[in-house]
Amino acid sequence: MYLYKAPELLNHEMHGSLGISQFERPYDFAREARVLPLTLPEFTSAHMFYPIIFTDVDNPVPLVVVGASDDVNLFVEEDGQWVAGAYVPAYVRCYPFALAASSDEQLAVVIDREAQVINDSPERPFFDGDKVTAETQTMIDFCGRIDAERKMAIEFGKRLNELGLLTGHQATRTPPGGKQEVLANYVAVDSSKLTELGPETLDDLLNKGYLACIFAHLFSLENWQRILERHIQKTLAGLD
Repeated sequence: MYLYKAPELLNHEMHGSLGISQFERPYDFAREARVLPLTLPEFTSAHMFYPIIFTDVDNPVPLVVVGASDDVNLFVEEDGQWVAGAYVPAYVRCYPFALAASSDEQLAVVIDREAQVINDSPERPFFDGDKVTAETQTMIDFCGRIDAERKMAIEFGKRLNELGLLTGHQATRTPPGGKQEVLANYVAVDSSKLTELGPETLDDLLNKGYLACIFAHLFSLENWQRILERHIQKTLAGLD
């Protein structure tokens, strides 16, 4: 499980005395993330801040780019906070909870036992007696919603693949007086192929809400410049 160091199935026997307390550095766990999973309903908010890309052409799953060439999340500040005003992806907001599917496709609640917000003197216990608390149930329901939306994102990627819309791209930069450098290789929709689709296919994409996501994705690619600028700023700050 991406970013989860010690995932354990949540149960009363092992975790009855545990819970969550406020942590001054809530996003430290995502400090080394370069990309994060994204669901379809998030495209509208995320495209204003991050490039939205896909994992690959054959099995495309949407991701947001939060880092450049090194393992540094450019949107986690030195104090462990997310950059003020920037959209925080739901995958991060679910932490330290998640849902995991067993071999028979049953969903189980998982926690990252190494999460720094988890302790045995919690402000918000996981359990009240042998039942989960209302706050825990709220987080479980949130994770359930995100899991359902994640499956929608997978279907979206499959449809793009079926239509042959995805191709490999490069994000590049040219330093002053230098040669062009490749910032990242990534998979995205080829807008020229989009214009070749027939009206029936476009209507289908529109009715499923996919067309809006495609345009949000294409608009988001302008944020590669934002990523580059933040990368340069952090690099220069580290040299001070």
